[in-house]
Amino acid sequence: MKAGAGGIANVDVRHTVRSMIVWITPLAALGALAWHGAPAANAQITGGARFEVASIRLSKDPAPGGDISITPGRFRGKDLALQWLILTAWRINSKFLSGNLPNWTLDERYDIDARTPGPASEEQVLAALRELLKERFRLQEHRVTKEEPVYFLTVAKGGIKMPAGNCVPVKKDLPNECYSQTNEGLISTLDWRGVRISDPEGVAYRTLAGHFSGINNRVIIDRTGLTGTYDVHLQWERDPPAAAQGTSIAQSAPAGPHAPSLFDAMEQEPGLRLESGTGPVEYLSVDRVEKPSQN
Repeated sequence: MKAGAGGIANVDVRHTVRSMIVWITPLAALGALAWHGAPAANAQITGGARFEVASIRLSKDPAPGGDISITPGRFRGKDLALQWLILTAWRINSKFLSGNLPNWTLDERYDIDARTPGPASEEQVLAALRELLKERFRLQEHRVTKEEPVYFLTVAKGGIKMPAGNCVPVKKDLPNECYSQTNEGLISTLDWRGVRISDPEGVAYRTLAGHFSGINNRVIIDRTGLTGTYDVHLQWERDPPAAAQGTSIAQSAPAGPHAPSLFDAMEQEPGLRLESGTGPVEYLSVDRVEKPSQN
């Protein structure tokens, strides 16, 4: 999987890299939350996850890349900038990354291969990756919360219209078999079985609110009070690209089938509503970072 593929964040770690590129591309030109709880068998490394062995080397690949593989107890990354690694390790969108980030944190790419002492869940592997970045890149960071424009997700006046649903993925570490999103022209269609609206103890981008956070550069805060899992079908029309100078929006919009806006589709299909407001938005601020020791 190449990181330059682009796309909205969805349901596994590989999509994390795709989603971060949506935000990180403008940064490159200048110079989007916990995981599932660990099984009891992995309890021996819970809370203090560290890699037993880890190799970090400058990438020799001349082409931009971004390959990530997470398997039980192992993290492999090819041709990754430090900023991409930070976004992956902390599971955030680059919009919410700030602080002391020299140009080399985007310009230099690294190949990483690291393993924990024994089997480890995705969360434990990413916790170990955070520790690795702190040790080898001397990364120091802190959280900053700001009041900013957000969207509150609420139940629409007519009540929810989406049925309760469930998803038992074929591969437990890659629960994406229940998710599908297609794009034809400006029309997007989402089918997602067994999805939570939000989950403070789960993975943000594996939830409906987390999936759409970032539209109009706003976080979505769940105020539905819904705690179950649902089958969601949603079809909406995205805004056309910015019209060229001297061209009206109507002229720039392609001819063809049309669908409601995302806001209208949310009310008409799942029975949810996006309301504009102001709320807390958390940022990860980098205080210090150094080029890594390599081996």
